[in-house]
Amino acid sequence: MKIDGLTSEIRQAGCAGFCYEQTGRPRFRDRVTFYRDGRVLFERYCYGEAAGRACSMWASGVDPQGRILWDYDACSYTGKTEAPVQITGAGHGGLVLDGKPAVWARVETLKTDKEHGYGALKMLWLRLRGM
Repeated sequence: MKIDGLTSEIRQAGCAGFCYEQTGRPRFRDRVTFYRDGRVLFERYCYGEAAGRACSMWASGVDPQGRILWDYDACSYTGKTEAPVQITGAGHGGLVLDGKPAVWARVETLKTDKEHGYGALKMLWLRLRGM
């Protein structure tokens, strides 16, 4: 899948990004957020007594073949290789990552995301630049 379709859909919605979470019964709550400027954020949350965010990792973008360009060196978490590697399909509000049968469903549309650097001023700046 080409990332251009997803980023143009985000821009048309006038928001900062779309958040996707893996459906089914995964051991962790993995979340992938695609932003309007092409950046991607992977976050892994634990359940149970150690509930909370275990790691987060950024990607500068997605290449033309759909491979996500993660910055593995910036993440100290040992499970970073479990982050999805490639977007292999999309449709009906979900994504297929790495060709696995589990669908990643869209769970949130972010108008802004100040915590990750997409506040109201940056959103205005991106819109003015056509990004």
